Amino acid sequence: MNFRTTQLLALAVLLFTSCKEETITLFTEMSAEDTGLVFENTLVETEDYNVMTYEYIYNGGGVAVGDLNNDGLADVYLSGNQVNNKLFLNKGDFKFEDITAKAKIEEKEGWKTGVSMADVNGDGLLDIYLCYSGNATSEGFTQPVVKEYAGRANQLFINQGNDANGIPVFLEQAKEYGVDALGTFTTQAYFLDYDLDGDLDLFLLNHANKFYNTLFNVKHLRNLRHPYYGNKLYQNQDGKFVEVSEEAGIYGTGINFGLSAAISDLNKDGLPDIFVTNDYSEQDFCYINKGDGTFKEVSKSSFGHFSKYAMGSDIADLNNDLEPDLFVVDMLPEDNYRQKALKGADNYNRAQTLIDSGYHHQYMRNNLQINRGHDPVGNLQFSEIAQLSGISNTDWSWAPLIADYDNDGLKDIFVTNGYLRDYSNLDFNNYTVNEAVQSAQEKGVPLDVGLLISKIPATKISNYAFKNKDGLAFENTTLDWGLTIKTVSNAAAYADFDNDGDLDLIVNNLNQPILIYKNNEEKREKNNYITLQLHGADKNTSALGAKVILTLDSGKTIYQEAYYVRGYQSSVQPLMTIGLGKEDKVSTLQVIWPSKKQTTLNEVTHNQKLVLNETDANANYIYKVETGKNFLVDITEQAQLDFTHIENDYIDFNYESLIPYQLSRLGGKAAVGDVNQDGNDDVYIAGAKGQASQLYLGNDDGTLKKYNEKQGWTLPEEKYYEDSDALFFDADADGDMDLYVVSGGNEEFNGDVYYQDRLYLNDGSGMFTKAVDALPDMKFSGGVVKASDFDKDGDLDLFVGGRLSAGNYPMIPRSALLRNDSSNGKVIFSSVRNYDIEQVGMVTDAVWEDIDNDSWPDLILSGEWMPITILKNAEGQLKNETELFGLNNTNGWWFSLTAGDFDGDGDIDFLAGNLGDNMQFSASETEPMRYYIQDIDNNGRIDPILTYYINGVSYPFPTRDELLGQVPTLKKKYGSYEAYAQVNTESFLTENAIKPRFTLEISHLKSSFIENLGNGNFELKALPFLAQNSAIQDFVFEDFDGDGKKEILAAGNLFPLRVGIGRMDASFGTLLKFENNAFKISEKQNQLWLSGDIKCLNIMKFNSGKKELLVTRNDDKAQLYAIQ
Repeated sequence: MNFRTTQLLALAVLLFTSCKEETITLFTEMSAEDTGLVFENTLVETEDYNVMTYEYIYNGGGVAVGDLNNDGLADVYLSGNQVNNKLFLNKGDFKFEDITAKAKIEEKEGWKTGVSMADVNGDGLLDIYLCYSGNATSEGFTQPVVKEYAGRANQLFINQGNDANGIPVFLEQAKEYGVDALGTFTTQAYFLDYDLDGDLDLFLLNHANKFYNTLFNVKHLRNLRHPYYGNKLYQNQDGKFVEVSEEAGIYGTGINFGLSAAISDLNKDGLPDIFVTNDYSEQDFCYINKGDGTFKEVSKSSFGHFSKYAMGSDIADLNNDLEPDLFVVDMLPEDNYRQKALKGADNYNRAQTLIDSGYHHQYMRNNLQINRGHDPVGNLQFSEIAQLSGISNTDWSWAPLIADYDNDGLKDIFVTNGYLRDYSNLDFNNYTVNEAVQSAQEKGVPLDVGLLISKIPATKISNYAFKNKDGLAFENTTLDWGLTIKTVSNAAAYADFDNDGDLDLIVNNLNQPILIYKNNEEKREKNNYITLQLHGADKNTSALGAKVILTLDSGKTIYQEAYYVRGYQSSVQPLMTIGLGKEDKVSTLQVIWPSKKQTTLNEVTHNQKLVLNETDANANYIYKVETGKNFLVDITEQAQLDFTHIENDYIDFNYESLIPYQLSRLGGKAAVGDVNQDGNDDVYIAGAKGQASQLYLGNDDGTLKKYNEKQGWTLPEEKYYEDSDALFFDADADGDMDLYVVSGGNEEFNGDVYYQDRLYLNDGSGMFTKAVDALPDMKFSGGVVKASDFDKDGDLDLFVGGRLSAGNYPMIPRSALLRNDSSNGKVIFSSVRNYDIEQVGMVTDAVWEDIDNDSWPDLILSGEWMPITILKNAEGQLKNETELFGLNNTNGWWFSLTAGDFDGDGDIDFLAGNLGDNMQFSASETEPMRYYIQDIDNNGRIDPILTYYINGVSYPFPTRDELLGQVPTLKKKYGSYEAYAQVNTESFLTENAIKPRFTLEISHLKSSFIENLGNGNFELKALPFLAQNSAIQDFVFEDFDGDGKKEILAAGNLFPLRVGIGRMDASFGTLLKFENNAFKISEKQNQLWLSGDIKCLNIMKFNSGKKELLVTRNDDKAQLYAIQ
């Protein structure tokens, strides 16, 4: 090999290495110099006009994208709050020209906000609608609104067509069209054809500029229409827009703080519906179009909860199930520092008062509402899973834009965020302002507002990008996609600016130049696509409301709707760019037009643009809105079951301020057994404190009959207890079912008679008498009771699991093993001393099962902050052998445990219900949650500190206000929110010289299958993704679909969590099958509608052969379902 050859080889290796190391991000930022897109929304605050006089001053400007001159290229219009707006003509190849003056776009003096593009007059040319808001000089938080203030009259620029140079020219005609909305504080305008008459109507989103008391005279306040704050609906009547808000059923109150809306046919009936977000106390609203010119507001019947400070929103089908899903952004930060610096105390009492006053449940985090379609009653239902999906925390967010940015066939999410100054910074609000006011008063000088505002901290963070991995799970790809520039971003839009088949981005920033990103998908992923331009008939020329359904060769479906005002103060390009992944052909392309005409194309090739016209459609489409199927038929009413669990009025947080949820609200269980020996199952449903439990006898036909007169538990003194569990078993060996009732709750301290369990003896006919003195001292808050003859002496013994240490969570409560020592007709149970049992943990469920086939029943337990625990029975002696069976590292927040041969291999496995992954907490063996228990201030009460990991570092969960409310002495150490926000768990313990008395851990949060490996060991395996959407409180193993094979039905949720966590309500039940050595979600999953705070599932059997599923809940109705 000569020298020349060696040089060439070395050069080749160098070039190969360089190419290999070069990384192409999905997006590349384009400079203003190269593109000609020179624009900055520069904000200048003054003494009279600032964030303290107008709170929405940092909400930013808008952006709209569309082809204004019909040359096939997307043009851009940008609005600035104080600076002049600009219109840019796309010249091709990412080159733009400022044509604002040439196009005769003449804005007036005022505070500009959102902007949208639509063909308002139906002439085939896109027009521009510009919104105005902001205060007049004399307005403010405490000043009255100026009536019909001309500075807040919106503008409508009607496209007059192109001049001789191809420049579109505009004429302002808002007043002529009736849409100037004089005096309103407008955020954005949304065009839609809500009455399907072929022209565009208008929904105008507005907001207030001052605050009313949202808890005083609420009903009147929420029903009183405000002329300038309330949202408005305008009907297009022959080219003139007429407001029809009140008669249409659109709320327009003075506490309205509308920040976005999203238009979609949510219930698939062919009519556009409207979802509206609200900031502050007023909730979001979902208006379902009834087709008669009116809307029905369905928020409470369709959604479990909403975002608290809801900002931008978007609707699209994320999981390709042909149902539109909803994403709403809020302001919860991702990192601990900003959470602690900006988020205050958990005000449960105020939140509950709002709910009691008629507002919906609201929590400060993004919401991803997955559309489940209609339930059997006909209500549209959504399941909120943003935390499970990994998209709940994106800081102070504005514009969420759902689109397939990498063209893989799954829609991704882009989110803008930022706030010029952290106006919610707690140090500023609690200290800086007060100090400044006090100083000015002492000096006798006016408050220097400019100086005060300059002290508000400012933080810039990058926008977020989330890649859709499988339809429900998302990956943060901000870095990989090249979107890491730190900005204060507001409005954003997507468009294919260079017509290369992928979506580019444009972002309007505050006090920074705009961002323009070119999409490099064609170089990186190289996926296929198809672009659709829809031309509507009549005056809806962009076919707003049209639906597109693609069916690919693989059978995969993709669904999109033609609405283009999306995100926040933004309007995207009115085209559809749809990613196909690697598939090169669309088997069927179906367009359902607003007129209910239908176009169908077959065998459509990829990587092309199609122009489709509604006038060419020659088939009709018939919408069929059907109630949801339910393979569990609700027979509650005909079965004559009328029990409702009613919780007593007790607020745990008033006594234990740091606990994660209300421990007094865990009731709602039931016991099933044949108490009158007629061959039919009967049921005892446990009541709350102050509520008598109820016995229902089963009849041959599956109906129930109350049987409570003169029963032992109906005496007045028996209502004193909170029944937390119950069990039918034969206590006295006389052949009938007696009843053990566990007393639980958190209202009294340990040792109180309130917690004494009770035993009721059956006379054989179903009449029960309390067995006095049959039980030992059981004065602890229990949660579960299970029976077995653990000592093999021929009678049934009991395990009673301690649920909690009342008033001292999370201290370990007492549990008890009760030996049946009954003889000579006298029923006696004795407590067996066993430390492994007595201090085992906060037990939630128990199973007696002989897992090692030695004929002695072993005891398996689940519980909070403890592992799945196995107490091996060595000939009547129970010993904790959890480690021996391989389960010592399974600490979880376990709620339920069920035994069965679920994998069909001949041995006993277990299913364990856990807290799930749809919440802020995360846990693993390397990054566990921990509970540190100690008395920090030596006042005789424990100060438990819950900690968990965020981005690889452990932090205390309580906010500063919550911590100081528990331990006031720590205020010396943490004199500011800033000081506390910088503390992690290690430094918190160290600098306060805290030496915990006890430490509890959680390393698993996923509900799991515990497989018996057959060699004396068990292995924990997580259940499928969807099974982690909420806490699982119970399982049943039964053949629900009649195929001869048993399925697993799981149900749960958990409502009484603190406000900062928010109630878990996403689950409607989960149906699992074991196939091909793995658990899979059943194809009938969407036919499950088991909502609510479910605590217990029971199968009831009857002489007729019927099987029925009993579902009992906390603070809610019990229900009975026929199993088909």
